Amino acid sequence: MHMIPHPDRRLARIRGRAHASAEKMVAANVRAYLNREPIGVAAADMPPRRDGKVERRRSSRVAMASEVLVRRLGGFNFNVALKDISSGGCRVEMLEPSEIGDPVIARLPQLEPLGSRVCWAEGTTTGMQFLTTIHPAVFDLLLTRISSGETVEPPAVE
Repeated sequence: MHMIPHPDRRLARIRGRAHASAEKMVAANVRAYLNREPIGVAAADMPPRRDGKVERRRSSRVAMASEVLVRRLGGFNFNVALKDISSGGCRVEMLEPSEIGDPVIARLPQLEPLGSRVCWAEGTTTGMQFLTTIHPAVFDLLLTRISSGETVEPPAVE
């Protein structure tokens, strides 16, 4: 007769392996951060920047000349200029300066609103990081929509 191990002990072993793996990853990310290296990816996989520094973004940016609908939490919707976009965030030209850490919502053509946060700001030029990374297939479709000129209409007020 084959005995099934007790579920609680099996779960404890799995949890222990997961914690050990997570601790190794966190330690590696901390070392990379302190050494000013990209986190989570190999430096050789990152595209070089114009100023010669190593790019820390996890996905490459695509230059855009379009608009995106952005709303600060508790504020109004505004169409702002989209300068570049990646699956993890975008650079926009806001109407007024933003503060780092501000929560914002980005509405891209035919996608659900994306929760975002301001990760850097220089005047009105603002870098937003999406809280959920866009899947590569969805991102490719989004690039097609944006380059074809599709716009985002504000939701109707009832």
